[in-house]
Amino acid sequence: MSVDERILVVAAHPDDEVLGCGGTLARYRALGWPVRVVFLAEGVTARYQPEQFSLPEVVEKSARRNANALKALALLGVDADQVFLAKRPCCRLDQVPLLDLTKQIEAHIRDFRPTRLFTHSADDPNVDHGVTHRAMLPAVRPLPGQSLRAIFAFEVLSSTEWNPLKPFAPTVFTDISQTMELKVAAMAAYEDEMHPPPHPRSPEVLRALGHFRGAQAGMTYAEGFALIRGLNL
Repeated sequence: MSVDERILVVAAHPDDEVLGCGGTLARYRALGWPVRVVFLAEGVTARYQPEQFSLPEVVEKSARRNANALKALALLGVDADQVFLAKRPCCRLDQVPLLDLTKQIEAHIRDFRPTRLFTHSADDPNVDHGVTHRAMLPAVRPLPGQSLRAIFAFEVLSSTEWNPLKPFAPTVFTDISQTMELKVAAMAAYEDEMHPPPHPRSPEVLRALGHFRGAQAGMTYAEGFALIRGLNL
């Protein structure tokens, strides 16, 4: 692997980045690779009606989710100044002009010059996850001078697996045997999002998925990704 890699994560909501590639981010940061995480929406308001968004309870929960994102990513080694939070309401990205989202992603690509980008799967049934993927595609179109050498889609427990007719099929694996517990700890920082098993967002199921992906690649724990495009890998 190159020593000059730069990693950009484009995620819909805080916690998607940990579920999707938390172990990989921890591994990359241990190698000294710069990591930037960009969220396109906040992660709470889907549970409320628009007229409730300004209620103190909702504002506080959204603020706590954002604070938890900074804690989670700090555990993975990501610097706070490389975490970009958003105020767009959760599960309503389909109401935002796609061009606005694409331009936001393009701006980060120009500024950060990533070599690898991680984002949501095209077949994820969560509306914001699907929109994020679609907004990403034109932002990474292969133009001269493009910094990106690889673009990957990740899976998000309690979302991606809801599409049984198009199950997530990883083609690339990262060994996270040394960072699996960091991923679990980072997810635990999202205190409102963790649940007892058999809920998909439980420590037991996080480890189970990591163990299964690891078995697919001959290692103890792994994260699996679908390669969208790769250049000279």
